Amino acid sequence: MAMCLMEHGYRATTVADVVRVARTSRRSFYQEFSDKQACFVDLLQTTNDSMVKAIAGAVDPAAEWRTQIRQAVEVYVSVTDEHPEIAWSWIRELPALGESARRVQVEAMESLIEVLVPLTDNPQMRAAGIAPMSREIGVMIWGGIRELAASALEENRSLHTIVEPAVAACIALVGANIEG
Repeated sequence: MAMCLMEHGYRATTVADVVRVARTSRRSFYQEFSDKQACFVDLLQTTNDSMVKAIAGAVDPAAEWRTQIRQAVEVYVSVTDEHPEIAWSWIRELPALGESARRVQVEAMESLIEVLVPLTDNPQMRAAGIAPMSREIGVMIWGGIRELAASALEENRSLHTIVEPAVAACIALVGANIEG
């Protein structure tokens, strides 16, 4: 499915395309997935899980708080840049798939927020006077970064062009939580 997304995008991809690229049979495909959408959703869930783990593993809680934010943004961009077509499909094509897709979007957003919020509750953040990020701020950060990524992809710009504006916005939002 990932290779097909890169070649054709989700809408133009057929089960026949996936089977051909995977060098398997339709029967094998349907033993694993009920349809093309189920295969797509599985790919997106796997991709999201990998991204969340990469972000959680990349942030050094002993680093200065602004550095921690940069680390999180840079790893998101690096992971996303490995397969930009998957990211674009996730952001733009998944929402058109209806209620079952909405569940996947919400679960993915929640899994990322479950990583982002605790990142602002560590000794360096507390020493800087930063209160742990609220879920709502996490939603704003995640939505903003995703939209920046989608815009860059749609404009055929490098994903790395979003690093500085994303870091600046995250610093402003997280820094707004400075107590006192």
